[in-house]
Amino acid sequence: MRTQRRVFEKLSESTKVELASEKIELSLADDIRDMAKRGLQIQKDLKKNLNVYNGLLRAGGTMNKKLAEVEKISKELGVKPPTEFKKLQEIADKYEEQGNAIKKVYNLF
Repeated sequence: MRTQRRVFEKLSESTKVELASEKIELSLADDIRDMAKRGLQIQKDLKKNLNVYNGLLRAGGTMNKKLAEVEKISKELGVKPPTEFKKLQEIADKYEEQGNAIKKVYNLF
């Protein structure tokens, strides 16, 4: 009888250890699942926000077209383009450069 009690005590001890480790494993699995869901949501939000590259490309392209018109008209009239022309050209080029860079990142998603 005494031996049987000791066997049951030992079995219950080992079962407790196994249950505790299983609880830890389940908790870790839940944590990993939650991180994966959060990562997917972050990717979705990033993709949504990165879609603004179209606007930057359009703005830069439109500015460059308008600036080309100003340059053409200035040459036809024989006058110098406005002094801020070069600065505006740099801004338009930067918009296009940034738009293309964001487009590359966007395509990763």
